[in-house]
Amino acid sequence: MNKNFNIYANKAIRIIVVINLIQVILVTGLITVYLLRDNLSFLPINSFDLLLISLVSISLINNFLVLKDIRVVRDLSLQNNMKSISLQNISELNNVLRAQRHDFLNHLQVVYSLIELNEYTEASNYIETVYKDIIKVNRSLKTSNAAINALLQAKLVDCENKDILVELHIDTRLENLIVPDWEMCRVLGNLIDNAIDAVKESKEKGFINIEIVEIDSNYVFTIRNSGKSIPKEMLDSIFEPGYTTKRNRGEGMGLAITKKITQKYNGKITVDSNQSVTTFSVYIPSE
Repeated sequence: MNKNFNIYANKAIRIIVVINLIQVILVTGLITVYLLRDNLSFLPINSFDLLLISLVSISLINNFLVLKDIRVVRDLSLQNNMKSISLQNISELNNVLRAQRHDFLNHLQVVYSLIELNEYTEASNYIETVYKDIIKVNRSLKTSNAAINALLQAKLVDCENKDILVELHIDTRLENLIVPDWEMCRVLGNLIDNAIDAVKESKEKGFINIEIVEIDSNYVFTIRNSGKSIPKEMLDSIFEPGYTTKRNRGEGMGLAITKKITQKYNGKITVDSNQSVTTFSVYIPSE
């Protein structure tokens, strides 16, 4: 469904652009004819002026509406993509939870058998291993927003697969979050992905710290990472569209989009970087 929607949306945009170009060509032709009107004896000047003004006015109004529609279609397409990603993350998290529930009885049977055999040390080690697996999932299930929980779980798994030490601290349920989940996931996804890229560029084993708290009527989302620092002269430019520090990788739109979404809901984003850690903080009003 998501793929079909994107196909139709892209076709609609292309058709609209083509129609718009045809109108521009027609208006250009009319203006050219108007400039050469003295040579046109078959059409009264007054009638031609009226026709030209009418067509140009209609074309300008239509162009404005078309551009507005293109923006709406693109926003809907982007929103659909983000919701599709969120649903995929939720589905994967649900599968993990179902697997844990399915294995729970088996774990109990193993522990019971080890205790019955007086293998207390083995039972303790087994419980500790199982407990760590459960904690890995449960630490991301602390907010009331399923999409954000699923995103955080997906990023934790990604960090683990890339051998990045990650710490997650959540001290709020985000019950009054005014940002739609698909946009908040976009903000967090951009910042965490940037942190992962920064850590991977470093030759040393790095870390990422993700913190979500509520302070002074604001939800504060903080992402810290080790790795190469951002030069001070670049800090004011990293939120500009097209600006990137990834050389040949990336389009430089992630932070610009993150700032735009944050400001859209009367929030703000800050950045601080030194030789040991880079910190991005997003503040969203909770009231």
